[in-house]
Amino acid sequence: MAAPLGDCAPRCRLLSVDYKNKRGTDCAQDIAVGQNPDMTDGQLVELVREQYKNQGLTVSAITEVTETASGIVPRSLYIRPGFLEEGFKERGLPMPEDIAAALTAAGVHPVNWEELTHGG
Repeated sequence: MAAPLGDCAPRCRLLSVDYKNKRGTDCAQDIAVGQNPDMTDGQLVELVREQYKNQGLTVSAITEVTETASGIVPRSLYIRPGFLEEGFKERGLPMPEDIAAALTAAGVHPVNWEELTHGG
C-alpha cells in the first residue's frame, strides 16, 4: 500500500516492549510502529518510552523483532539501567563484572549504550 511512496514510505517496526505497570509488575507487549524514514532508532525509542510514560508505565526494554531466512532475530534497541541486574538477580545468576564486554560479546548494542555501560 505504501509502495507509491518509495523511499518516503513509513517503515513498519515490530517491537517487543518490556515494562512495569503502575503496581510495579513486569509486563510485556508486542507492538507495530510506523516509523518515518528520517527517524533514528534513538528517536523511536524516545517516542515509545514517552507513550508508555504518559500511561504511567516504565519501559524496561525495547527489542525489535525481525524475521529472516534463518528465523526470528531479536535486536535490543533500549535496555533500562538496572534491568539486566534485576534479571540476573531474579534468576540467581552472577552479574558479569564487565557489562560492556558481556553485551559486546552477545552482539547487543542498544541506543542508550553509554548510559547502560558507563552510567551517563
